[in-house]
Amino acid sequence: MFISRKFAPDLGQVRCSIPEEDAPAWAAGVTYPLNARVVRDHRIYQSAIPDNLGLDPLVEDQSVVAARWVFDRYTNAFACFDGVLSNATVAFEEPDAEVPWLDPSFGIDPASAPIILDMPGLSGVDTLILFGVRASSARLICLDINDKVLLDRDTNLSGRQVRDWWAWFSTPFGAYSDKLVVLDIPGTTRRVIVALRGSRVSLGELFLGASLSIGAAQVGSTEGRSISGSRYSFNDYGSLTLAKGPTRVEMDYRVVASKALWDQIKPELDRNSGSLVAAIGSPTRASSVQFGILGPVKWGEDLPDEYEYSFTITGVA
Repeated sequence: MFISRKFAPDLGQVRCSIPEEDAPAWAAGVTYPLNARVVRDHRIYQSAIPDNLGLDPLVEDQSVVAARWVFDRYTNAFACFDGVLSNATVAFEEPDAEVPWLDPSFGIDPASAPIILDMPGLSGVDTLILFGVRASSARLICLDINDKVLLDRDTNLSGRQVRDWWAWFSTPFGAYSDKLVVLDIPGTTRRVIVALRGSRVSLGELFLGASLSIGAAQVGSTEGRSISGSRYSFNDYGSLTLAKGPTRVEMDYRVVASKALWDQIKPELDRNSGSLVAAIGSPTRASSVQFGILGPVKWGEDLPDEYEYSFTITGVA
């Protein structure tokens, strides 16, 4: 089993094939009215005052009630980096799509791959996980500091790309999954390109991190549960109403580790407690791979040479 610590790429360097057209870009010389929306650094802000002039949304303190710019959300193109699975990056099908910054030598067609992400400036990353991905296939390209290709892999996420009878015998594919787990990113990787192909393509969260082996997950005691955010209530007129909300997943992991391994991983688990991590019970068992907040670790001291311990991942809907 693995725990992967989240690596946050510099979004100022990340490029996405989806144009940011959610709102106009913020400009220092423009006076914005109340409730005006602008894009600044891939985030959408809303003006909380009239005649909003010369105030940079990025430096506004979002913890105070008197904030002049209020953070709303990430743009659609960069929603897959916001840490919230239900805020997905959703592609728009454009048959004549063009991506000027895309190197044609990679052979990626923007018309068939509506979501293309280019992430430079990486370091110490060995894990990539796509959560909430809806696509027929995903192509992953890893490059070193000199843009030499270290890994170029195409993964089928469904059987939709099998177009004829004979291809069923030669084209490998798995059952549809909304997750893709890659644990073998080369250590010298400095740049990663992800291209998602298909129709109605979307991506809930792109996770980059460094994985740590924490022992062997126990199948009999590891369990998950889905918790709905929807609630029924009575309104002022006595009618029963349903407020729809996203569903999040919690996962209880039970793990066995040798004493030597426990002595190494316990401080690391403590350091990451309360942080966003990815827990990977088994790379081939999608339901055991969860993204969320690492909860407290519980362990017993009753075994001489190994430790049995447990923790909960609280999913972020």
